[in-house]
Amino acid sequence: MLLNGMPRLLTAPFALLIVAHFLASLGFASMLLLPLYLDWLGAGRAEIGAIMASAAVGGLISRPLVGIALDALGRRATLIVGHLFAVLGLSLVWFIVDMDATTWVMRILFGVGEGAMFAGYFTFAADLIPEERRTEGIAVFGISGLLPLMVSPLATVIGVNPPDLRWFIPAIGVLVGLSTLCLLPIPEPPSAERPRLSWADALAALRDRPLWPVWLATIIFSGMVGLFMAFTTVVAQRRGVSFPTGMWLTYAGGAATVRLIGARLPDRVGPTNMVAPSLASYVLALFVATSASTSAGFLLAGLLAGLGHGYCFPVLTSQVIGRTPDAYRGSAMSLFTALWGLSALVLNPLGGALADAWGDGAMFTTAAGMAIFTMLLWTAMEHRLGVPAR
Repeated sequence: MLLNGMPRLLTAPFALLIVAHFLASLGFASMLLLPLYLDWLGAGRAEIGAIMASAAVGGLISRPLVGIALDALGRRATLIVGHLFAVLGLSLVWFIVDMDATTWVMRILFGVGEGAMFAGYFTFAADLIPEERRTEGIAVFGISGLLPLMVSPLATVIGVNPPDLRWFIPAIGVLVGLSTLCLLPIPEPPSAERPRLSWADALAALRDRPLWPVWLATIIFSGMVGLFMAFTTVVAQRRGVSFPTGMWLTYAGGAATVRLIGARLPDRVGPTNMVAPSLASYVLALFVATSASTSAGFLLAGLLAGLGHGYCFPVLTSQVIGRTPDAYRGSAMSLFTALWGLSALVLNPLGGALADAWGDGAMFTTAAGMAIFTMLLWTAMEHRLGVPAR
């Protein structure tokens, strides 16, 4: 159906997928509170970073199977299995009363589920979004994954203290499980009904040269997001900020605002032209967090990070889909989301160790400097290998 000369974006299946994604994303959002619980249990920065990064282990191990499952078995079945793992991981928080092996098992199981859901939801959304409105559609769909970030400040407002997270996070797991009910009525789109493809063909498609700059930009962006999300709340609390989770209000609000008001901008100016500005906004957020010591400072850091996230994620997702053959869409999205896990696995423990040794400011400044350097490399690579903007 055409609306004002453009295909319709909001359909019943797409709306159901948005609701399911919102409920499922509450699980990821609640995990942003986990560092506060670990800090209350006595964990140091390096240990918190390692534990938060351990979810990437489960995600990376399962990603090849997730890619095959999405392309061969379908989106809905893969997502339901991912939900089961995520709910199991969230439920295990109840049993964590000390820094023991349960903490690591919980994160790894959650990582398996998170990896399947991360790749599965955006692959499914890409199937339902008209090609002409791809970046806009992904941006709008992604709002349902950003709004749950408000669960962190909401938990603070209703009086959930670090010790209470032992029951609060498993309670969120119930909502994640209920989200599967929204998936059941959504039919598999025809584009998802493909024969099984060989590993060799999939790897060849994912090594295509126009995708190289996209993979690099993804590593830059996911690395900054991982560090910001793993440490900023704890840093704000340690610096005496009275409402340390408040920054997630400006983060989610900034990201949702640019997606609602400027969702069509990337498709009009070309997605490639939006990568550098959105990465730069996140770099500024890290620099602000380096020396912030008040609520206003961290609210500003959250806003800048949210603005960068609001554009960068849908732009990179759109480029992955646009530069990959349709037959390998699930595998491409699995690799795209796996890079997020790999960045967290490598950078979060390093960032935590750097913070323990030299301070939180040194961690944020180093991350920002590395991002600037790799952005220059991305610019040269995109100019040489990328696809010209339409």
